Parts: sequence; C-alpha cells; structure tokens
Amino acid sequence: MNKQEYMKQLRERLKRLPKEDFARAIEYYEEYFAEAGEENEAKAIEDLGSPKETADQIICDMALNYSKEPVRNVRTGMNGLWVALLALFAVPIALPLLFSGVVLVMAALVAVWALLLALLVMAGCVVIAGPLTMIAGFSVLAKSVPVFLCCVGMGLLQVGIGAVLTYGIYLLCRRLMGWTLHGIARMIRKEGKKHA
Repeated sequence: MNKQEYMKQLRERLKRLPKEDFARAIEYYEEYFAEAGEENEAKAIEDLGSPKETADQIICDMALNYSKEPVRNVRTGMNGLWVALLALFAVPIALPLLFSGVVLVMAALVAVWALLLALLVMAGCVVIAGPLTMIAGFSVLAKSVPVFLCCVGMGLLQVGIGAVLTYGIYLLCRRLMGWTLHGIARMIRKEGKKHA
C-alpha cells in the first residue's frame, strides 16, 4: 500500500465527519507523509497502522473533544425565551397573588398590634378599677368591715395585677417593635445588596 491508497481509504472512512474536522485530519496526515518523505512512506504507513485503525482513532479523539465542550444548540437558546414567555404570562396571576400575600401579612401585623393595644387598655382598666374598688369599700365601711376589707384587698390586687400586666405588655410591645424594625432593616439591606 502506498501513500495515495492509504489517504484514499482514510478519506473514505472520514467522509462523514464535519467539513472542518475532515479537512484538519486530512491536512495533518498529508503533512505527516510529506515530512516522512517518499523514501520513508512504507515506514510511516507501518507506524500509523491501517487506515481503518487511524480513522477509528481520529473519530474517537473527536468524540472525546466534543464531549468535553458544552453543547450549544438552538434548544438551549430557546430555554431562555421559554422562561421569558412563561414569566410574561405568569404576571397576571403572580401579581395578584403577591399583592394578596402582602395584604395578608399586613393584616396579620395589624391584628397582632390591635390585640396588644386591647390588652394594654384592659390592663390599664384593671389598674384604674383597683382604686375605684377601694373607694367603694370605704363607702360600705360603716355598714360592714368585712366587706370593706374585701373591697380594699380586691382593689390592691387589681392594682398589682394591672401594673404587672401593663408592664408585661409594654415589654412585649417593645420586643415586637424591635423584631419588626429589625426584619424591615434586614429586608432593606438584602435589597440593597442585590442592587449593588
């Protein structure tokens, strides 16, 4: 077998390759034979092996190279388009859901604060009712000492319970306000980092 026959068989086996890869492979082996020279043609063919072995090796090497490269085709480009289209069509559904979620969170916060305000008013009423109960006890002092003592004791108890409740609710409001402000500040910082 000479160089022409070898290259003819090699071309025949590589003709299914893409044009650039085919041209690159044929050029490489043409140069290989040119460097070997006509006198070393037989030795070069012996070193290369059969055209079938050489073609198989070229195809395997190219397959390995292509497997390492990320695949870029029309389908991957279309994924971004599909995501954009889905986002566009989801806006009429997502915006009302987002709005209703924000409204629900705000309503929950208002309800919690209203409950705390009601508890604070109730505790204040208990504190105010204590002295009034003691005054009522003084009004019955002439008729019944045990009723007077009971009213004074209940009044003192109301003042004590009311004071403890008022202070506890005050601390709870301070803590809740701190958590709320801390959460809002954290959200603002996150948004600032996203846009920075």
